[in-house]
Amino acid sequence: MQFKEFVDNVTKLLADRPELAEMDVVASGDDEGNDFRKVFYTPTVGEFDADDGEFTDEDEDDPDMDELTAINAICIN
Repeated sequence: MQFKEFVDNVTKLLADRPELAEMDVVASGDDEGNDFRKVFYTPTVGEFDADDGEFTDEDEDDPDMDELTAINAICIN
């Protein structure tokens, strides 16, 4: 899912059900819903490597983090 689609869905959900604004946010740990955890952190920009499942946070001081090529994802937790 692209970030825009995620934000559009959250925005619509909040517009339709404003009472949800005060509820906790949780994320599933796998696609089968076997693990759920609270989301504690604000979104983080970085590089996601789908082959090894690793995410590296953006670090402006890291010369290896090429802003135009490495940044490809937003981590929600």
